[in-house]
Amino acid sequence: MTDYEEAKRLGLVQEDRWEEGTEHHPMSLRLLNFIAENDFENYQDYFHWEGGGDGDNGETLMYQMDGFFELGDKIDEQKSKRTR
Repeated sequence: MTDYEEAKRLGLVQEDRWEEGTEHHPMSLRLLNFIAENDFENYQDYFHWEGGGDGDNGETLMYQMDGFFELGDKIDEQKSKRTR
């Protein structure tokens, strides 16, 4: 099973996150800020990342990253429970 398939199975990648007002994972925010600044400073703002509202390319990317980082959190939680 791929990471995406597992995240989907766990309900971490649904599009209704926007409507529900689900907060972004802290690492999604951190990573988008990094790549947006790097893109602007070193790649002539090629992607022109925007994160100001629903539907912006940065918002969409963060929602996708949220599922990935939340999956990692769940995997870490499971590992932690097994080692107790």
